[in-house]
Amino acid sequence: MKPKTCRKILNGVAVAGICIIILSYIPGLQAIRKEMINGVTVLLIGDLIFGFLFLRCPHCKKLLNFRWSSQSICHNCGQRLDEEEK
Repeated sequence: MKPKTCRKILNGVAVAGICIIILSYIPGLQAIRKEMINGVTVLLIGDLIFGFLFLRCPHCKKLLNFRWSSQSICHNCGQRLDEEEK
C-alpha cells in the first residue's frame, strides 16, 4: 500500500474517532456514552495497529514516521516514497 493512501486512512479513522467522542457528549446520547468511548478506543487501537503494519517504505519496508504526513523521502534508505518500486 502506498504511504500516502495509508496516511489518508489513518487520518480518516482518527477524525472519525474524535467526532464520535464529541457526539457522545450530546445530551440525548449520554445513555450510550460508555459504549461509544469503548468503541472509539477499539477503533483507535486498530488504527495504530494498521499504521504499524502498513505505513512502511515501499523500497526498504522500514516503518515510516507517523508524525510527518508530508514526508516524501524515506529517512532509512533515502528513496522517494512516491516512486514505484522496481
